[in-house]
Amino acid sequence: MELLLKPLEDVNNPVWSVIILLGCGLIFTLYCVIYILRLSFKELEEDGQVREQGQEGVSGICEQQEAELRKRNSEKS
Repeated sequence: MELLLKPLEDVNNPVWSVIILLGCGLIFTLYCVIYILRLSFKELEEDGQVREQGQEGVSGICEQQEAELRKRNSEKS
């Protein structure tokens, strides 16, 4: 009866299938890290643009609220 897995002829020879599998795993891991970083930088850029637009709108709202407060204070005095 033949063995399905033959013993290594020379123990010092590397097992190339394992080395190739590890290389593929490292490449896939690197791809995932780069994808996540690109996605996060894209979100940061979009968030920055939204904040710039939001700050312009908020400053306008704040000015309106301050004007209303001044009006109320002047009416009370």
